Amino acid sequence: MSNTAPATTEKLLPADKVAEALNLSLSAVYRLVRSGDLPSHRFGKGKIRPRGVRVPTSAVEAYLNDSLIAPPATEVA
Repeated sequence: MSNTAPATTEKLLPADKVAEALNLSLSAVYRLVRSGDLPSHRFGKGKIRPRGVRVPTSAVEAYLNDSLIAPPATEVA
């Protein structure tokens, strides 16, 4: 019996590609990952920044969808 997680076929993006996709700085992406607002996987450890951070494409899409601002509803009198 193995303790490995099931393999996923979802594409994992490195932090720099996430920053490009969200039009954010790399530091902002690391802050989102650290705060838990952007789910991610970490491969390896770093002293300052978690090197090897990978974010699933679905997490990037969910973050974008959650950040949509709906226009205010206009009242019809």
